[in-house]
Amino acid sequence: MSSVPTEGRRNAGESCSETRHRDADSGADIDADAGADIDAEDAFRARRGRADVPTAASCPPDPPRASRQAVSCLTGLLLAAPMALTGLAGAAWGAPGPAAPATSSSLAEVQVEIDRTKAALDASVRQSARAAEEFDAGRIRLAAAERAASAAAARVGRANQAVRAASDRHRGLAVSVDRSGGFSELSLLLGGDPRRALDRLGAVDALARRQRVADGGLRLARRDLTEARREADDALAGKKKIVDDLAERKSALAATATDQQDLLGQLQARFAELEKRARARAEAARRARQAAAAAAAAAAARQAAAESARYGQQAGAAAAAGKGFAATPVTAAPAEPPLGSGGAGTAVREAYAQLGKPYVWGAEGPGTFDCSGLTQWVWRKAGVALSHYTGSQWNEGRRVSRAELVAGDLVFFHADIDHVGIYVGSGKMINAPRTGEVVRVEDVWWSSFQGGVRPGA
Repeated sequence: MSSVPTEGRRNAGESCSETRHRDADSGADIDADAGADIDAEDAFRARRGRADVPTAASCPPDPPRASRQAVSCLTGLLLAAPMALTGLAGAAWGAPGPAAPATSSSLAEVQVEIDRTKAALDASVRQSARAAEEFDAGRIRLAAAERAASAAAARVGRANQAVRAASDRHRGLAVSVDRSGGFSELSLLLGGDPRRALDRLGAVDALARRQRVADGGLRLARRDLTEARREADDALAGKKKIVDDLAERKSALAATATDQQDLLGQLQARFAELEKRARARAEAARRARQAAAAAAAAAAARQAAAESARYGQQAGAAAAAGKGFAATPVTAAPAEPPLGSGGAGTAVREAYAQLGKPYVWGAEGPGTFDCSGLTQWVWRKAGVALSHYTGSQWNEGRRVSRAELVAGDLVFFHADIDHVGIYVGSGKMINAPRTGEVVRVEDVWWSSFQGGVRPGA
């Protein structure tokens, strides 16, 4: 058997998959010299037929060619990655596994995994948003319970005063009866002057009626006191239940936020690794294209020189060789949407001033916000009071349709109205999206848009 150069040899006992595995482990070297490897490999295969070289029938295309086919797939995935990452939050999917080899089949599997993870995370984000809004609603209920408890305590105080006053009246009448002599009606009639006896009998009867009234008043006052104490106890128990529920909800939300942050970090690291590998392969492909273009340009130059010698059209040939290279058009940055005027303009300007501040559920400024806390804050600066709850803000102004939206209007999302932002014009809104994100400008979520509200209208 004739010898084969060391750098091109494949052992007779080595399978295609083993050879591929070895080549994949040295992918950086293959990519770095992609153009040279392709030419050397083609020349080597032209001399194949020896027993130690696998044939085309027994071995699919080599890894460098397969990875070139995979570059376009990975590039498309990574172009979508930045937008995908802005929506990743939640704790509904396990940690991603180790980085997969960059082949067409493994990249497809990675994309399926990422799509599945994104769907689970989106569902988790919705649940977290609803929980945060329920927390805000619970705080409103707690405030109402605190007011009810205070009112009940005040009623207990008034009832205590009424009981003391009734008791004082009762004791005073008892003293008056004792001072009247304590005679029975018969003794009053039979003893002394009849006229004086009748007068005394009338006075005693009046005292007795007053005593009965005082007794009734005392009973009513005591009954009111008992009822007031029961209401106060109920109000305090209701307040305690709300406080306990809010504490439990806060703990659950904190745990969910931690899980979301952990998973988001894992996914971002996964994307970064894929992007790094894609860039390496794209760079190798670019160098290969440059080499091919240089070779083509040299061939074209030689052909142009020959034609110039024959026809004297060197200038035209050179122009033809340069044809097809055009500058990439530059898209101008969009202008900032109009801010509006009056209270709406104030609200929009205030919303722009909060950009970049972190989302924290239940927060209402000035350093952190949740969605309804942000809209409450910016409209408060415009002189309009809003509740810190999307369900309440949905009813705190005039409803407007999508066609009627102007800068400053509130925009609401999802069937259960669990998210709100402030419209700033040109199809954009400012909102505090979710845990792990910051206050930002983004396109209105038209697919889940439920309607707009104009505060103060």
